[in-house]
Amino acid sequence: MIQRILLLLVCCTTTGWAQKIYFPKEQYADSTAMAKNIPALAEKAIALYKEADKAAYLDNLFRLELTAKRYKAIETTLNQLEMVTFGDSITKNHLGFGYRVYAKTASSQPKTPTEFESNFKRNFHSLYNSLNNEGHTSVGYFYNTNLKGRKITLELKLKDISVHDSITVKDAVDLCRAYCAYNTSAVTLALGKQFIAAIEAEKYLIDENIIITLPNGSTIAGTMVRNKNINGPQPVVMMYNIYAGIELSLCKEMVDNGYVGFMANTRGKRLSNDPIEPYEHDGDDAYHILDWVSKQSWCNGKIGMYGGSYLGFSQWSAMKKVHPALKTIIPQVAVGAGIDFPMQNNVFMGYALSWIRFVSNNKMTDAADFENNSKWESIFADYYTNGKSFRSLDKIEGKPSPLFQRWLDHPSYDSYWKNMTPQKEAFANINIPILTTTGYYDDDQLGAMYYYKEYQKWNKNDNYYLVIGPYDHGGAQGFPKSTLGGYEIDAAAQININDLIFEWFDYILKDGKRPEILKDKVNFQVMGKNEWKHVGKLQQMHNETLTFYLGTGDRQGQLVKAGPEKLDTISQTVDFKDRSEVNLFKSTDVCSFRAIDNATLDTEKQMLVFESNPIEEPLTISGSLSASLKVRTNKKDMDIAIQLYEKTADNHYFALSNNLQRASYAEDRSKRKLLKPNTVETININNTFITSKQLQKGSRIVIVMGVNKNPNWQVNYGTGKDVSDETMQDAAVPMEIKWYSNSTINIPVLR
Repeated sequence: MIQRILLLLVCCTTTGWAQKIYFPKEQYADSTAMAKNIPALAEKAIALYKEADKAAYLDNLFRLELTAKRYKAIETTLNQLEMVTFGDSITKNHLGFGYRVYAKTASSQPKTPTEFESNFKRNFHSLYNSLNNEGHTSVGYFYNTNLKGRKITLELKLKDISVHDSITVKDAVDLCRAYCAYNTSAVTLALGKQFIAAIEAEKYLIDENIIITLPNGSTIAGTMVRNKNINGPQPVVMMYNIYAGIELSLCKEMVDNGYVGFMANTRGKRLSNDPIEPYEHDGDDAYHILDWVSKQSWCNGKIGMYGGSYLGFSQWSAMKKVHPALKTIIPQVAVGAGIDFPMQNNVFMGYALSWIRFVSNNKMTDAADFENNSKWESIFADYYTNGKSFRSLDKIEGKPSPLFQRWLDHPSYDSYWKNMTPQKEAFANINIPILTTTGYYDDDQLGAMYYYKEYQKWNKNDNYYLVIGPYDHGGAQGFPKSTLGGYEIDAAAQININDLIFEWFDYILKDGKRPEILKDKVNFQVMGKNEWKHVGKLQQMHNETLTFYLGTGDRQGQLVKAGPEKLDTISQTVDFKDRSEVNLFKSTDVCSFRAIDNATLDTEKQMLVFESNPIEEPLTISGSLSASLKVRTNKKDMDIAIQLYEKTADNHYFALSNNLQRASYAEDRSKRKLLKPNTVETININNTFITSKQLQKGSRIVIVMGVNKNPNWQVNYGTGKDVSDETMQDAAVPMEIKWYSNSTINIPVLR
């Protein structure tokens, strides 16, 4: 749920990493010992390390090579990583800039600090001058790194492994990553910042100490950057951002694209002394911030906003009351507060607590805590394996969180959440053009599409453009990955979304040309077909619906096209006391899938699998599935999971969508309606992920369906109590489910 500048903070886990490497703990007892021995550890890790995901492998490999002092090797590895991750048409060798410059300098074996600085300066400027504006922005991110945070990350890694004389390959790779990041930064950050400051002093006028006082006395910190060589007012491009600490780099990017750049931090961040309370005040504050900006001498009265994830939400919060100077917004992968975060279809996620710590531990961000995977895995595993209440997560961590508890006190989409964004008729008052980008594998797609659907429901102007393709949360904000979860995305999908953003601003704020890709209001890429489709309405993504029923009896496990002649059931027992399967999410997961293209179907044991007959000709699934499930259970509630796959003729599984719905909120997310135990109920599931892919002849449609039982989410025991308060004590009686054969799964198809 973090914006695009964090997308390259990759840590990966894979099978086979449990192999041990002998490494006595005294070899990293102090900095001198580490400097001598960790390079040797990196060499051992390089020899043993394997990883199926090529991008993840290369991302780890170049860090291992740098730690092992294979300085000349990392240029090739980084170029390969850039090709695999982005494609050579998207970036220009800025990935890993700081590591490239350090490695090139170190490879010349400078003998004194003065010689190192001289060589570093030459290498820095040589590579920097070869980059475009996007590359310069990326360089700014690297040298804006928090050195203290990287030191803490390294210390945490050392603390985890320092009690043994051997470590796993996974621990060795993680340790070398942390060591590489800290060691490189410790040597080069100050120099890099110095060089950037000198370059940019010729280019920009900067004010990063702006304080905007709101009518209620609260304060907002602001940063303004403009071109030193342009006099007079200009259009302003603005972000409204909770992730404090990256203001200058982003504002400079806005300036490099022809605008005044302005960044407003949310209350409590950076220079503001207010409490940090994400989401709660942004809608009320936005109008006053925009009003302040519009009255500055450097603003010509035209403002555009953009940004992803939380920054997408904050733009929608500004739509509660549209300021006259605000001419457009570009909410990317926008969080739907109360819709898909901190709960998805009313099911709370453990990630919410780690995110709270990330943004509220200090006035900037706490990356060291957020990226401490072992800490959070331990917390979620403790909650799950010991059957503790979801509400106890902060107590398990050892640090009470009033904000986390406040969120849990609002499990319905009630006034607490509704007050954050426009509601009903407020959408009708939005009189500016909107561009949204999201992805089939964007964790916040449901939030992004919630706003789209509400706008279409209430607003008659329909000045809303949508771009959606095979992108994850980071890719849909800037630079799509060319390989995603093992799937090599079509060449047509490898567009530069960052360029699209500023083409749109030129179109709206400077009367420029509409971006080429926006041929109609809804623009979507068909995976496997290497083409874009352009339609006027979301509903036109498909023109037919395939309806399947659940096979029972001798057809159990099949998706069948004909309704049952005789009503039958599939019986299932889910023992919530059984915690033998602990399926923790990994950082390489894509929208909760281990992989997109996979040789096996790796399902949790409480999930049922239904498979269609092979299709007789290519078929394009396009849109979002829906389901009408006829279910009887002995409980008052259940959290239903539905996954959609293509099973290819050669028995590979291609993941299409991953959906979760609390049954008691399926009818109305604002009001809980419990199931009647031992009564046949109809549960309609409609708020699901959009996808678009051409299936090949011989493929089968696969539905994986069951109940959620996963340490990353609340576990719903079905008592009807507040799910946050349920514990293993509520699992004395297993959940008994009967799935009826007249249940339907509806698949949208584009002929």
